[in-house]
Amino acid sequence: MTEKQQRKYKKMRLHCCIARMLPYASLDRITPCHRFILFQSVFDDQLEYKTAEEIDLLRSRLVEVFNGSQPEPGETGLFRQAYKIGEEFRAFMPTAWMERFIGAFHRVTRYGVVDDAPFKESEKAMLLVYYLLNREYSILMYPYLYMIDIETDFVFPDLPDKHPVIQRLRALASRIIGWQNDIQGLSKELTLETEVTNLIVVLQHQYNLSLKDALTKAMDIHDSDLAEFISLTKALPDFGRYHQQVDRFILGLGLQIQGVNSFYINDTIRYLPDGSGFAWPELKSNFC
Repeated sequence: MTEKQQRKYKKMRLHCCIARMLPYASLDRITPCHRFILFQSVFDDQLEYKTAEEIDLLRSRLVEVFNGSQPEPGETGLFRQAYKIGEEFRAFMPTAWMERFIGAFHRVTRYGVVDDAPFKESEKAMLLVYYLLNREYSILMYPYLYMIDIETDFVFPDLPDKHPVIQRLRALASRIIGWQNDIQGLSKELTLETEVTNLIVVLQHQYNLSLKDALTKAMDIHDSDLAEFISLTKALPDFGRYHQQVDRFILGLGLQIQGVNSFYINDTIRYLPDGSGFAWPELKSNFC
């Protein structure tokens, strides 16, 4: 990154976001989580003008590096950080967890960021029905949702982990945080013509709404997902001997939802309305 971008990322205080999302994690375990949020924020931010094909090549190589492939001498700090994150997590997390974490990075990048790229390039908003699905991935939250296991020192076996209720709670948490991000970052994103992947912008384009009416409708979508999340936590099936762990997992999801929102409001310059707190891509940057 350029020196200007580096200064911006330091001022964003991204470590505060992880501290709010994982307040009970030990220092040694939370360190690679801090490293990951900086890595993924830089990765996502600096892809603004990349094509889908370019992003997918980066995704493929980064998955290899997370899995232990040594960065090549000519590869940038992005790959060195990915390698370090993988090694740090492997020091205390089991193989099954690593597979889920890396798989989550693959999914959010391939089905979120890569699929976003053509819309940014054409400056054409998605249809709402697709955006409601795409945003679940493009918000990039799924890797963080697995970090709850780091805090609790418990990794679900496959059977409860793949239960439809657990999967739906993760999806709702990801969506809710996506809607938070769209609302908090709207003013910043309106300063950039390519930023059409925002719920409010999508609603405006599809229904010819005023900004105020689109915001109201966006809040309705957010509140509906939140209501479903809360209702589902009160109607859990019998998880047998894992019920206590499921309850703690739900608490972890709630901490992440609230933690991200509190970070937006209290801790960062990242979403200043005029966009001045954001590290926009620069032509001379050599981040990837």
